[in-house]
Amino acid sequence: MTTVTIALMGAVTFGLRFCFFGPLKPERMPDRIEQALPYVMPAVLMAIIVPSVVLAPAPDGSPAWLSPYIVGALVGFGVGAVKKDNFLLVFASAIAAFALTKFLL
Repeated sequence: MTTVTIALMGAVTFGLRFCFFGPLKPERMPDRIEQALPYVMPAVLMAIIVPSVVLAPAPDGSPAWLSPYIVGALVGFGVGAVKKDNFLLVFASAIAAFALTKFLL
């Protein structure tokens, strides 16, 4: 049943996106929309990540800003700002900062 649900959700998502991006008559999208498309993925990713990081509970007895989720996100952001094209380094540093903070608290 789970597989059928996932397949149906994928079909609905594909259908909705195809209606917008794949019209039967080839037309050109407006320039403003084409310029905005590269920012869609980071915006969606931030909309998913930020609430879970900001609303994560801090360990007992430590300040709220010292939550392992916030520390990991800030370290990942900092490394990503310096090393823009190295995803594995950014990911590994964020996970290491999260684990170290969780271990120390």
